[in-house]
Amino acid sequence: MARLGALTLVVIALAALTGCGGGSSSSSTDPATSSLNAAGLQVCSEGSRDLPPTITSMPGLATTRVFDVAKDCNGAKQTPNAIALFQFTSKETFTAGAKKIEVALPKAAVHATYPIVIAAIGPDRVANLAAVEQHLPPGLSPTTG
Repeated sequence: MARLGALTLVVIALAALTGCGGGSSSSSTDPATSSLNAAGLQVCSEGSRDLPPTITSMPGLATTRVFDVAKDCNGAKQTPNAIALFQFTSKETFTAGAKKIEVALPKAAVHATYPIVIAAIGPDRVANLAAVEQHLPPGLSPTTG
């Protein structure tokens, strides 16, 4: 039952990425931040990290969201670790976009399964990406089974 709840949160988060970003900015009701919280990450702020324009203006990129994260923010808005989420509109643009993201963010830990690319940035990138991957629905998980 707990697995179903976590999967539901991720599905809702992925659906939220397709939205235009309008409406309430309350992190307590934002599905993306709720999903990161389910992975054991606290969202310290959203959008405070600059990404190269070569990846934020790619063809077919529907949405980009970047979250500064930590196990405990302790009041900080900026942290050494971040999670960037990219959603693409087609498989064709996704494949090229995922490669561009890996080139533009060479030190990031990256998970790419259409239509989402997740890039974990910072010293805890591998552990943070692994935690997020544990909460992905079966169609987006890193392993097939």
